[in-house]
Amino acid sequence: MAVLNPELLRTFEKSKAETALVQSITIGVLYIAGALCGKIVAKYGARVTGITGSIVTTLGLVFSFFAESIPHLIVTLGIVSGFGFSATFISAFTTVGEYFEGKSKLMALSFLSFGSGCGSIVIPYLLHFLIEEFGWRGCLLIFGGLFANMICFFAVCKPLSIGISQNTSKKSKDFDPESTSNEDGFTKSIRSLVTSKVYLTYTVAMCFTLPVINSLMVFIIDFLTTNGFESDTRIQLYLYLQLGNALCRFVPGLCKKYIPHTSVLIIPACFTVLGSTAIALLPHADTYIHYIILLVCLGMALGVGVTTVPMTTMKLVGLQKYSAGLGVLMTLMGISNCIAGPIAG
Repeated sequence: MAVLNPELLRTFEKSKAETALVQSITIGVLYIAGALCGKIVAKYGARVTGITGSIVTTLGLVFSFFAESIPHLIVTLGIVSGFGFSATFISAFTTVGEYFEGKSKLMALSFLSFGSGCGSIVIPYLLHFLIEEFGWRGCLLIFGGLFANMICFFAVCKPLSIGISQNTSKKSKDFDPESTSNEDGFTKSIRSLVTSKVYLTYTVAMCFTLPVINSLMVFIIDFLTTNGFESDTRIQLYLYLQLGNALCRFVPGLCKKYIPHTSVLIIPACFTVLGSTAIALLPHADTYIHYIILLVCLGMALGVGVTTVPMTTMKLVGLQKYSAGLGVLMTLMGISNCIAGPIAG
C-alpha cells in the first residue's frame, strides 16, 4: 500500500488525508471484521472461512481495476478486500494454532508471521515492477490473480477441533439443556474476556501501537521522496525497513523458547519503545546510514508487533477462546487504524 499511495495521489489528485483513507480503511476493515470473522471461524471452521475470504479478497482486487475515484477504491480495495484479508488472517492463525502445543505453537505462529514478513520484502519490488509495466490498475488485477491461490492452500487445511468437526450429534444437542451452540460459546468467550484485566490492558496498548505505525507506513515512500531520495533508493530503504520487519517476527517465539520465564507482554513493550524512538528521530536523520538504522528499528518494532497480535493473544486467552479474543482485539485495532490514517495524512 505504501508503494501504491504515490500513484493514487498522482492519479486522483486528492489530498493526502483523503488518499490515506484507502489504506486506512483496508487495514481498518481487516481488523474491524475480526470479531465477525472469528465468529464465522468458530461456527464453520477455518477452511471454509479461509476459502471464502480468499474469493472475496480476489474479487475486491479485480474490481479495483475499474476504479475511477477514491470512494470506489475505498469500497473495493478497502471494504471488500479488507474483509477478505481479515477472514484469511484469522483462518490461517487458527489453523496453525490447532496443530501445535506449548512452545512449538508459539514458534509455529512466529514462523507463519515470518512468512508474511518475507512477502513484505518481495512485494514492494514486485509492485514497483508491475506498476512500471502495467500501471497501478494492472498491478492490482495481477495481484488479484495471485491472491486467488490462497483458495488452494486453504482447501488442504483439515479441521481438527474447531468449527465443522464439532457439528456432531446434532440431535442430542437439541435435547441437552447443558449443551450450547457455537454462537453461544463465542458470546460466552467474549464475556469472559471482558473480565480479564490483563487482556483488556493488552488490547488498549495494542490499539495505540500498531495503528500508529501502520498510519505512518502509508507515507514512508512519500516521506523519502520529500527528503530527496530517488525512486530506486526509496525502494532500497523500504527494503531495509521490511528486512527488520521480517527478521524480528521470529523474536517473540525465540524469546519464549530459549529465554526461560520471558513474559509475552514484556517483548512487545520493549520493541514499542524502540519503534517510538525511531519514529521520533527519523525526521532528524541527515545521512543515508542514519535512515537505514532508524528504518530497520521501525521495521523491528512493526515485526514484533504483528507477531505479538496472534501469538500473545493465543497465550493469554487459550485456544478455546482464541477466535473470540483475536477477533475482538482486531476489531478495536481496526477502529483505531481508521482514525489514525487520516490524522497522519
